[in-house]
Amino acid sequence: MDQGYYRYPTIAQDRLVFVCEDDLWSVPSAGGDAVRLTVSFGACSYPRLSPDGESLAFFSNDDGNPELYVMPAQGGEPRRLTFLGATLAWTAGWSADGNDIYFLANPATWYEGETRAFSIAKEGGTPRELDLGHARSLSFGTRNRMAIGRNAADPARWKRYRGGTAGEVWIDARGAGRFARLALPNGNPCWPMWIGERIFFLADHEGIGNIYSVALDGSDVRRHSHESEYYVRFPSTDGARIVYGAGAQIRCYDVASDSVRNVEIATKSATPQTVRRFEDAAESLDQFVPHPDGTQLALDARGQQFTMPLFEGAVTRHGTGSVARIRLTQWFHDGKHLAFVTDQSGYEQIAICPSEGPGDVKLVTKGDIGRVTDLVCSPNGSVILFANHRHELCAVDADDGKVRILDRSDAHRIEDLAFSPDGRYVAYVWYPAYGTSIIRIAKVRSGKIYDVTSPVRVDESPAWDPEGNYLYFVSTRDFNPVYDALQFDLSFPQASRPFVVTLRADVPSPFVPKPKPIHQDHERSREQPKEDKKPVRIEIEFEGIAGRVLGFPLDEGDYRDIVAARERVLFTRFPVKGIKPARREDLENDGHGTLLAYDFEQQRLATIANECDDIRLGRDGRTLIYRSLNRLRAIDAVAELPEEGDEQKPPVETGRRSGWIDLERASVEIVPRDEWAQMYREAWRMQSENFWVADMSDVDWDRVFDRYAALLPRLRTRGELSDLIWEMQGELGTSHAYESGGDYREPRQYQLGFLGADLRWDDGCQGYRIDRIYRGDSWNRDVDSPLAEPGQNVAEGECIVAIGGKRLSCDVPPERLLVNASERMVSLTLRDKKRHERTVLVKPLASEAALRYRAWVDANRRLVHERTRENVGYLHIPDMGPWGFSEFHRGYLSEFDRKGLIVDVRYNRGGHVSPLLLEKLARKRVGYDVPRYGAPVPYPPESVGGPIVALTNQFAGSDGDIFSHCFKLYKLGPLVGKRTWGGVIGIDPYHHLVDGTVTTQPEFSFWFVDAGWGVENYGTDPDYDIDIAPHDYRKGRDPQLERALELMDRALKGYVAERPDLSTRPSLPLPSLV
Repeated sequence: MDQGYYRYPTIAQDRLVFVCEDDLWSVPSAGGDAVRLTVSFGACSYPRLSPDGESLAFFSNDDGNPELYVMPAQGGEPRRLTFLGATLAWTAGWSADGNDIYFLANPATWYEGETRAFSIAKEGGTPRELDLGHARSLSFGTRNRMAIGRNAADPARWKRYRGGTAGEVWIDARGAGRFARLALPNGNPCWPMWIGERIFFLADHEGIGNIYSVALDGSDVRRHSHESEYYVRFPSTDGARIVYGAGAQIRCYDVASDSVRNVEIATKSATPQTVRRFEDAAESLDQFVPHPDGTQLALDARGQQFTMPLFEGAVTRHGTGSVARIRLTQWFHDGKHLAFVTDQSGYEQIAICPSEGPGDVKLVTKGDIGRVTDLVCSPNGSVILFANHRHELCAVDADDGKVRILDRSDAHRIEDLAFSPDGRYVAYVWYPAYGTSIIRIAKVRSGKIYDVTSPVRVDESPAWDPEGNYLYFVSTRDFNPVYDALQFDLSFPQASRPFVVTLRADVPSPFVPKPKPIHQDHERSREQPKEDKKPVRIEIEFEGIAGRVLGFPLDEGDYRDIVAARERVLFTRFPVKGIKPARREDLENDGHGTLLAYDFEQQRLATIANECDDIRLGRDGRTLIYRSLNRLRAIDAVAELPEEGDEQKPPVETGRRSGWIDLERASVEIVPRDEWAQMYREAWRMQSENFWVADMSDVDWDRVFDRYAALLPRLRTRGELSDLIWEMQGELGTSHAYESGGDYREPRQYQLGFLGADLRWDDGCQGYRIDRIYRGDSWNRDVDSPLAEPGQNVAEGECIVAIGGKRLSCDVPPERLLVNASERMVSLTLRDKKRHERTVLVKPLASEAALRYRAWVDANRRLVHERTRENVGYLHIPDMGPWGFSEFHRGYLSEFDRKGLIVDVRYNRGGHVSPLLLEKLARKRVGYDVPRYGAPVPYPPESVGGPIVALTNQFAGSDGDIFSHCFKLYKLGPLVGKRTWGGVIGIDPYHHLVDGTVTTQPEFSFWFVDAGWGVENYGTDPDYDIDIAPHDYRKGRDPQLERALELMDRALKGYVAERPDLSTRPSLPLPSLV
């Protein structure tokens, strides 16, 4: 197929350039056979042709971050112009004379979503910021006139969006540097293009994205394109024509004739990113389960299924490869078949297949079973139990395919299914209410259900004693608080431990040692039961069972999985650690656990292995396989326990001696186009299964599938699939429908190093003068400038004339010599005002974001303190996760006791901790604890001492929306700024696609007592609507903070202090008798 997935078109003269297959292609403006211009390691984007059509500017992430390049339009070697280290960047266009290139990027902002406008000479040098503040696009008219697009860039990703970051068009109609916002229809306008005396733009106020134009005063709205299926995307103009993408095709609008034509393009290519390839199963390991007799292992990796002997022998790959996804593989009771979930039919079903040799896949289920979240097989029969996303526990007989619903929870998914050794019962985790779970047991045949534990808090991970006497589980039911070290508070950071319940009243506690002669202490037998021993029959006395729960004699901690072998249990324990602010990787990786065993004969705990993430115990009761990152190791679960301190780290090589399983033996075959079609179908299906209302808000979801599935044959790269999924999910018109991660072609990673300073070229010193050194936290080198390192004595005003011994010039900026210098020691040659040179050694930062954030917050706080004579405090909350929680308390605990407090949630990226913060801000002082010496302490402790004013803006979203709205609902004070983002339908991102991609489904919609569902796709209005115009930014003004200070000054004048006159003290003399 010669038609590709076309994006980002640009046109000039008789040349049209666009992106396909992550590269740049050129074609005559009339269409035809296109010629590839680049062969990239990463991906190219946002090309812009110069006015004469001879040069081409574009962004590419070939070296890791998006950077601006320029090349001859007819082809040639690209030349890198910028060294930004930004995460968002795109080209805006060229100056009329073709000497300068305009672009948008976020290199010097702490908030990732705020891009600013820059220009750079075509020949290179240092980019110059245009001082316009936040901008997403810009276009120039004659006589220095300019139009700026704010907030929006690609409305197709959230169609019919009307929240606080809906697009705005600001114009400087006279070229005098003063901007006004155009009053446009309510339709997310973006990408303004100044053509003649009209502003053209993309908007969707009529329901779908099209090209419109208005007069310079916003009047005379006209539609110029007529797309009815796909949104117009990424338009650009040469002043006479507008080219844009729609449905992976390119169209051209001619201004003079007011007509649109489709540009027929053929892109003939070998499509290297669609070629079949192989990877080791370890790279995408998902499920693993040992064979019932411990000789083999079944794996799920990248949606494909494998069986393999542990250490020797050949690997068998099952299924249909990339065409369908297999999940949750389990061994069938006979050890000769596998049970699993497959979507080969288009929807998920449970199936079985032979574990050896060729054999047909038998679909066990036929109807709608939902998305299966857990699956287990009977140890001795044909019953398969599964839980699904609808909170159901179901049983299906593999012989007849009949599905029975055994249980259901209104509060949460049913989890941790565990068949009893005799197959008559299943134990599982059931939620009676939000946040509270218990262990239940159901009789598989009759479906009768029994509560094993009473609802205390959280019970999980049930495991059956192989002898049929006990049921083990992990529980958080010990409420042993720990005092907070920073504030008056207590919490339960280590709350769980293993527990056991006796299945019958006559079963003794396993923690009471059994009498035995002394000679058995060191001659413990671990022989297995003889083959002819009768299978255990589980008998349970449910009467009073919840009263027979016993705790293991262990300290509380973070315990997870638990499995039971003969006379011992094994479980994992994870470290309890803090989350470093602004480090998202700490949220995703909570560290390795430790595999522990508690032996009942010896009544002691032993460490079996460190760096353990997950465990599986085979049905033989001996073969235990644990996971450590992407490695698997098999051990004997009943081997002699090591003595305390004798634990040894296993050898790293694979094989029987070490227990490490060689997963390179299992090779995953990847056919990209088959995989992309499966991923697209699954992403669409997960929205259908998990979207918060069953009718998909009246969106015809089947039609959406067909519309975008028609574009699948055009895909040639993983990035194009991502774009397609984003646009498909955008049809929901709802927040939080994301796609992220996945298996992309990896570009080179040459990370830029940062010095944490503002530099500018100075002809006088022939170097880059240090105008400002950003100071953060000197005790944390990630949040302080390397130039501020003690002992270096680098001062503002000095010049950097060389880096690494290489001289700088106006054409060789410092950033060029700091490529690949992140976290590596480099030398700087400095020249002081007396022209003396010296050399210092510094280690550049990997990012300046945290440092610039600290500088911004500290500057705002200083301003508030100076303007109010230290009477008013200031704090900022960057998100509603661990970072925001940290920043709130860092500011709050030092600022709350002033006469007033300004709480700034502008740019808040959301999260979930808003109720914890609002709870503190809502505290009302009702008294004081007055000592003889020292200041009175308010009650409640750490309550605000006066009025509160909050700041918000359009970038405060999700839980930032909720905080802003509830601040008003709780009447805590006035809210100043701009209408918030408008996205309050929450997600639970536990689903991933076969290549690791995470797609999120809007599952939980927020309802408020005043607005109902109205905050979604609208936001929260401030009490005082204050914008920061481009000319305000150029002057260094913050009108929002200024208004907050005005309101605080007004509030303090009329405020009756809550701190009373405490000078009069009780008088308690001995009364005299009359």
